[in-house]
Amino acid sequence: MKKELKVSTGTIYHHLESLSQLIEQKDDKKYYLNDLGIHAYNSLQDNIETYITREFSKKEFNSPILKGLMLITPKRFITANKFNYLQVVLISCGIMIFGAILSQLNALFPLFLYFGDFYLNMVGLSSIITNLLPLFFVLNYLVYYLVIEGLCRLFYRKRENALKFFLSFSFIFLPMLLYLALHYLFLITNSLELGIISIIDNVVLIILQVWALWIQTYSLSVYKYIKIENSLIISLLVHYGAFSLVLLISI
Repeated sequence: MKKELKVSTGTIYHHLESLSQLIEQKDDKKYYLNDLGIHAYNSLQDNIETYITREFSKKEFNSPILKGLMLITPKRFITANKFNYLQVVLISCGIMIFGAILSQLNALFPLFLYFGDFYLNMVGLSSIITNLLPLFFVLNYLVYYLVIEGLCRLFYRKRENALKFFLSFSFIFLPMLLYLALHYLFLITNSLELGIISIIDNVVLIILQVWALWIQTYSLSVYKYIKIENSLIISLLVHYGAFSLVLLISI
C-alpha cells in the first residue's frame, strides 16, 4: 500500500487511526472492515449518487435521443462546480427581458411552459392582464422555480445548490423564447389564419417544450444530485399539472 500510494508510513498510520471506528486488525496483521465499517460502506454504495459530483455515466445516455438532447443542452452554464455567477446572471437577465417582451408582443399569458390567450375569456380582467403580461412572465419564472424546488425537498429531501439552481433556472425558458419569436413572426404575417401554419405552430410548441423539459431534468440532476429518471418524474408531474390547469381555465 505504501508503494502503491507513494506516501510515508506515518501518513498511512494516521489514516488508519482516523478509520479506527470502522476497521479492525486481525491475526494475519491485515485490516478489515468491522460491522460498523461494513454498514458505512453499504450506505455509501446505496447512496453514491448523492456523494459524488454529478458526471453522468455513459449508460444513462446510450439512447440516441438523449445523446441528441445533450448536444443542445447549455451544459457550460448548468454546472454545480465551475459555476460562473456573472455569466449566468447576465444571460438569465437577457432571457427574462426577451421573454417578457415577447409575451407582451404575442399577447400570450405564461403558465410554466405553456403560453396562451385563455385569459381573454375573463371579462373585466383581460385588458388589465394584457398590460401586465411582462410582469406575469417574471412571476411565472419565480412560481415555477418554487414549485420545482419544493417538490425536490418534499420528495427527495434535496436542498443543495438552491441559489445556483434559481439563477440558472431561466435556461429552461430558452426553447420557449424560440417558440415565442416564431409565433410572433406568424402573428405579424397573419399566417396563423392558415390551418397548416396553425398546426406547425402547435407542433413546434410541443417539440420545444420537450427540449425545455429536458433542460429542466438535466438541471435537477446536476444541482440536486437526483437520478435522471427521478428528475424526469418531477418535470413531467409539474408539466402535466400545468396542462390540466390550462384545460380547467379554458373551460
